[in-house]
Amino acid sequence: KKGPWTPEEDIILVSYIQEHGPGNWRSVPTNTGLRRCSKSCRLRWTNYLRPGIKRGNFTEHEEKMIVHLQALLGNRWAAIASYLPERTDNDIK
Repeated sequence: KKGPWTPEEDIILVSYIQEHGPGNWRSVPTNTGLRRCSKSCRLRWTNYLRPGIKRGNFTEHEEKMIVHLQALLGNRWAAIASYLPERTDNDIK
């Protein structure tokens, strides 16, 4: 299935992850009945649904850290994001 996620799909995914934990993404579509690929389920959880995601503007400290880490690591956004666990890779880019 392509297109935007529905609130019902989000509820199904969140319920499944709360019960089984994140990981083994290949089994998620089969076990939930979602008509999404495993990658889509993983990205939806990681970038939008997981608890603790911080939204909104970066703090001054976060901005300085990103600039510093980008100077050290280059454009390795996933690696940089690992230093800011409340932010997603997409937010860091």
